[in-house]
Amino acid sequence: MRATTGRYRTISGLFWLFTAFIVLQLLPIADLLPRSWLTLPGDVDPGRSISITPGDTALALLRWLSYGLLFYLCLQVGANRLRSSLFLKVLFGIVVAHAVYGLLLYFEFEDTILFTEKWAYQGFVTGGFVNRNSYATFLAIGATIGSALIGTIIGGATRWLDLFEGRRGQFIFILAGLLLIAAALVLTASRMGFFAAICGSVSAFAISVLRLNRRLSMAAIATSILLGLLIFSALLFLYGNILVERLGSVESAANVRADLYRQVLTMIADRPLLGFGGSSFEYAYPLYHMAPVSFDAVWEKTHNSYLALWVSYGVVFGTIPLAILTLCFIGLLRLVRLEGRDDAAVVAAIGTLIVGALHSTVDFSLEIQGVALLFVAVVANGLGGLARQSSSGRN
Repeated sequence: MRATTGRYRTISGLFWLFTAFIVLQLLPIADLLPRSWLTLPGDVDPGRSISITPGDTALALLRWLSYGLLFYLCLQVGANRLRSSLFLKVLFGIVVAHAVYGLLLYFEFEDTILFTEKWAYQGFVTGGFVNRNSYATFLAIGATIGSALIGTIIGGATRWLDLFEGRRGQFIFILAGLLLIAAALVLTASRMGFFAAICGSVSAFAISVLRLNRRLSMAAIATSILLGLLIFSALLFLYGNILVERLGSVESAANVRADLYRQVLTMIADRPLLGFGGSSFEYAYPLYHMAPVSFDAVWEKTHNSYLALWVSYGVVFGTIPLAILTLCFIGLLRLVRLEGRDDAAVVAAIGTLIVGALHSTVDFSLEIQGVALLFVAVVANGLGGLARQSSSGRN
């Protein structure tokens, strides 16, 4: 193995510490703990384990281990520059293919899901996802990858015409893919998904161009940014009427979320140390659900992945996944200074972390496996560059 766990010792240690805590939540040890640590409203019996739904927590453990295994395998890919570059393009191609799939379902197959009638989010592009916001995050990661690839090509050119010499086919493929992703993203009408995509893509593009410090004229860079803005404006004009209308309802949506978050914070305050158990929010929240939060919907998620971690695992252990991602971000920033001129994987990983961090403040996209697997693959592929450094600094 090119990327051993010794090179990522702190990240590996935190991963196994969090794994051990999830296992602890499954054990029948409730009677051995102070009653105040396992508070439930109305003196409801907390059961024999820390988790109020051990079966769902066991599935959460399985998902966590699968993410860890995927992360480890993608580190091996990222440890080789050529494989890392190819893998990044493959991931981009997968997102482009899913964007095309979503557009076909919407325009040619009467707005269906898996070629069958939808039961939710009619009138919005959702691809293979039930939720438009999850699909939007998936597309936003793809847009970030494409922006990193385009930025690397532009940043590595000494003249504007160099873009069409040697890499012409690749440049056209990436640009066409970005257009398809952008069209699908606009038609999801996901407000935060669109904002996160813009932030991640602009960050990836800017870092890719500026870090290379080539002799490309500022006029060429400005032209690229202006062209991108014009394309996005055209897409908004053609397909973005629903998205624009939904932007006008941001304040009312924020008020609904604020009411929900206040009740979630009460849950966290009741079990700040141990949490309710992995994936237990859906079953614990009805004990706290009251007006003004609507009773017309079943609230299965917190709509904020940070709060979801603290509800499920407590404030201390629930912060461990955030600490792992922070260490990944720091490692990637180190690589931005150290990596060679043609490595877009590091920049794409930084942009992907920005996308995930932003959209997780108001939604649960990273709690959906289809998004989380892509997220992990992109981040690990970029972080694999640490294994290529001869200094082999410990992270």
